Order: sequence, then structure tokens, then C-alpha cells
Amino acid sequence: MSSTWGSQLRLSLFGEAHGPFVGGTLHDFPAGIPLNLDRIKLALKLRQGNNNFTRARKEEDRPKILSGITKGVTNGAPITVIFPNPDFNKQDVEEHTAYPSRADYVAGVRYRGAADLNGGGHFSGRLTLPLVFFGMMAADYLSQKGIEVVSHIKCIGNVYDTPFGAEIGRDLIDRLNSASLATISTEARKQMVSLLASVKAVGDSIGGAVESAIVGLPAGIGSPMFDNLEAKLSSILFSIPAVKGVGFGIGHMFAHKRGSEVSDNFVIDADNRVTTDHNYNGGINGGISNGMPVIVTTSFKPTPSFKQTQKALDFVTNTIVDLEVKGNHVVSIVPRANIIVTSALSIAVLDAFLEAEGYRH
Repeated sequence: MSSTWGSQLRLSLFGEAHGPFVGGTLHDFPAGIPLNLDRIKLALKLRQGNNNFTRARKEEDRPKILSGITKGVTNGAPITVIFPNPDFNKQDVEEHTAYPSRADYVAGVRYRGAADLNGGGHFSGRLTLPLVFFGMMAADYLSQKGIEVVSHIKCIGNVYDTPFGAEIGRDLIDRLNSASLATISTEARKQMVSLLASVKAVGDSIGGAVESAIVGLPAGIGSPMFDNLEAKLSSILFSIPAVKGVGFGIGHMFAHKRGSEVSDNFVIDADNRVTTDHNYNGGINGGISNGMPVIVTTSFKPTPSFKQTQKALDFVTNTIVDLEVKGNHVVSIVPRANIIVTSALSIAVLDAFLEAEGYRH
């Protein structure tokens, strides 16, 4: 089972949803960097969610740092953090049942029946806790270099927020990075809340997408071919449970356009900097950043836990059984996924940035 990612940085995640803890280890993070606990705590709170649509249970997510930090400063050693898991009701868990549209069946096959399936096991969203912790460390380091990663909810179902514009200012970045339901438009937020309430009322769930912007990333970050910037960002995003699509710039819409409609023409601005008149390509050409904001859309499927009866697989009897989700259920994971996407992208951007620093010097 490979749960390690990165080239300049090496990130490993470990633990299971109903084990004693989940955690992670980050190798080769720069030494001498103060730990911004306030930023980390805020991000963990946003990940937890604080509305009626995102949470089925309320864990107390307190990190316990085991190594790599001395007196609040990174010391160059591998940084290891764990998050103790809360108590859970074993009666709510069917260890021998594969839920539809989850990883239960494939995990059972891949690991020959030995995988822990309780609460999703190693495939659980609980594994995003260390991802957020390390992501905020990376984000804080990038901020000191003038690079910001910010996300908002692009859509929930068919309700769309205003997309990022040409100017992504400090006030907008700060507002989105501290919002529990991060939207640019207040009207879109109201419509999303209304939609989530209606979906919850009928016991269903709904998907959506997160749009992210990487602002201040200089031109020349990345590589061609297999280790290109788009591949690096995509690979870490697909480690987030429920992610089913990643696009850059206008993404799949390129398939419906003519070349003359989507040309990012060069412009020399008033400060003699090279920019483009549009950003259809989302700030990346040939796998390398071009200096424009990198625009990424991450699409999430609806959570497969909803009130309607589904057909599940009993591993023991090899029969199809009716499945009914009891108790509270998650209507949408998109609101809390917003900060998870920002965190994952921050780690990947720092990995690419450190790599570029190496070959520049």
C-alpha cells in the first residue's frame, strides 16, 4: 500500500478511521520556520465544518506533534503529527459489507480480505487531517515568498459561484481562507444553503466543485513531460477522497473551442512584466508556470451515504443485500473540502517551488 507522495518533500500518511489515530510524516521541510498554530487551528476547524450539511459526527481534531518541531520551530528532522480518533459506535459499522460507490469492495479484493473497512479504514477522509496540517505549514512558507493559494466553492449541484477574475486581491484571499462556506458571491452562498437544505430534506447527497487560484507563482516553475506542474498538482488532489476530476484554466471546455477563441496573447504591463490578456490555460503552458494565476478546478462526487435504500455486497456470503444508512448523514463534503484542496495544493506548490529553487541555484 503506497501512501507516500512528493519529490523535494516526502509526505506519508498512516492510520485508519477507526484505529487509535491517523497521522503523517513530512520529510525535508525547510528548517528554522516558525509553526503558525493559529493558521493550522483555523484550517482544521474549517475542515471539520460547522453547519448542518457537512458533518455526520463531531470529532475533536487536536494534533499531537511527535517530532520535527523544537520550541515551535521546524528543526530539519522529519515532522510527524498524529490525530487521535474519537470513540465510535461499532454497531453502526458492518465490517463485512461493501457499500456501493465506496472503496470497500476494491480494498477487499486488492488486500485479500485483510483491509480494515471500518469507517472507510485507510481510505477515510480522516486521512486529510495531516494533509491539512502540513498544507498550512506549506501555505505559510509560501506566503512569506509572496505566493498565495486560495479556493472557493465553484458550484454545488447546479448552483454556481462567481469565478475568479483577473484580480485576486488580499481582502478576497483572507475572506475565502477563513470562511466555512467560501463563496465570492453572497447570493450564490444563499442559494447553496437553500439547495443543501432541500437535498437534506429528502435524505439525499449532492456533489460539487472547488475552484482554486495560486497567485504570485513566478514563471518557470515545473517541468515538461512526466513531472510537469499539472501532473504534480493533479496527483495530490486525486489523493483526496471523492475527487473525480481535475481541470486547469477552462479545462474540458477547450474541447468545444476554436484556437482563435482561446488564445492567451502576450501583454507587457506598465511595470514591464510579461503577462497575457486572458488566462484560458490557467497559468500553465507545457507543464511549467507562466506567471499568471494558476487556476485549478477540483470536482467531487456526492457522498454515497444517503437515506434511500442501496444494494450492497456481503463479503461473507457473497450476496447482494439491502443497505439503509441510519442516523445523520453528510449532505455534501464540498464545503469542508474547500480547505482540504487548498492544503493539498499548497504542499504540491511548495514541492515544485523547492525543486525550482534547487536548479536555479
